[in-house]
Amino acid sequence: MLFRALAYIALGWLLLAAVAGLGHVFELSVMLPSTTAVLLVHLAFAPSHDQNSERRGESELPAKLAIASVLGYLEDLHQGAPLGTLILAHQLAFLVLHYASGRLALHGWFSRAAAAAVAVAVVDLATWGVLMVLAEPLRVPRDVLWPALWQARWHVLATFLVAQPTWTLTDWLLRRLRLSREPAPETERGSA
Repeated sequence: MLFRALAYIALGWLLLAAVAGLGHVFELSVMLPSTTAVLLVHLAFAPSHDQNSERRGESELPAKLAIASVLGYLEDLHQGAPLGTLILAHQLAFLVLHYASGRLALHGWFSRAAAAAVAVAVVDLATWGVLMVLAEPLRVPRDVLWPALWQARWHVLATFLVAQPTWTLTDWLLRRLRLSREPAPETERGSA
């Protein structure tokens, strides 16, 4: 699990830098996608390399929650948010996704993109809630935070659009590093 965790963290860091760099190069002024939200969905829903049973998946929860915390920390550093804000938001989003992963299965790009949109919506709502509570100590006017909540819709849409490429890149990287199982080969039908 250690090398898989390092792969998620390194990929999260690289994607944060790439999205910010591309946003600057293309002079995008709307909210950029949250690749860490997609990684949280992948972390919660993709099967682990050595996951043999449901019980094993539950024993990995603390390690996966630690990965979510580190991804939130990287987001805190990247966005300049008060330290801990996005860590908490990523932890809450991961716990929601972990709960959902025991009850739902993601089949196809649309369900993955929808799950990423839900994840980033949870992250944005949690971040907004923390900032509303801490507005006075941080000397942030609350009336500035209300329009930011409405602008988060662009964050959700952008994340929805990059969810499948990010998921595919993550799958590819984990397979190349031999940290994930290869997809099961399809058997030929009708052959003797």
